[in-house]
Amino acid sequence: MEWKYYEDPNKLMHRMAFSLTFDIGCETGGGTQVVGGEAPGAHVNCMSNTKTSYAQNFIGAMFYNRFWFDHDKFGVTVGGGFMANPGRYLVLLPPINGATAISGTPYFTENPGQKFSGYDYQVTFDWMPTQFVTWRAEFTERGTNVPYFVGKGGITPPGGNNGSPSSFVCNDGTSSATGACGNDGGLWTPDLKKQELRWTFALMVHL
Repeated sequence: MEWKYYEDPNKLMHRMAFSLTFDIGCETGGGTQVVGGEAPGAHVNCMSNTKTSYAQNFIGAMFYNRFWFDHDKFGVTVGGGFMANPGRYLVLLPPINGATAISGTPYFTENPGQKFSGYDYQVTFDWMPTQFVTWRAEFTERGTNVPYFVGKGGITPPGGNNGSPSSFVCNDGTSSATGACGNDGGLWTPDLKKQELRWTFALMVHL
């Protein structure tokens, strides 16, 4: 939903508008189909974890409010949002050791019933000297209930990605299916954290 709720071209702050986005959905079923030729996949439902089924749903919302000043020469936007996705079926997988959604990674599993929730907020200032040019400064904070964002130590193993993203990695670069690396320098761990603070400066040219 978008709503421009104020406009007066004779004022310094001459326009205000907001946007609201809301998403909700879920998955249900499973429990009988063989996955990978090994065992039936877990049964999932839309509501909550039980002894025989796991929650697999999504709810999220975003709200942003924008202010225009001095006949569209300046703009300020404030807003943020939240999401909750138990089952993590819509969470983008961190590319640890080159992992993809197909390969998966033991360092960040996406199994039915596993909780994931997050939030973010932003403050943006725009200077628009002409209708074709926008200079932007933006501050963003994001957070999650589990370590997810890349820290200073990175998510690339020693020596680079070793080609086995679905396995644990030892500190000498070799892979380990079980995470046992006693004779290989110990187990390597990616640097993931629960919070991220970010400044962004940008120049946008409209052609």
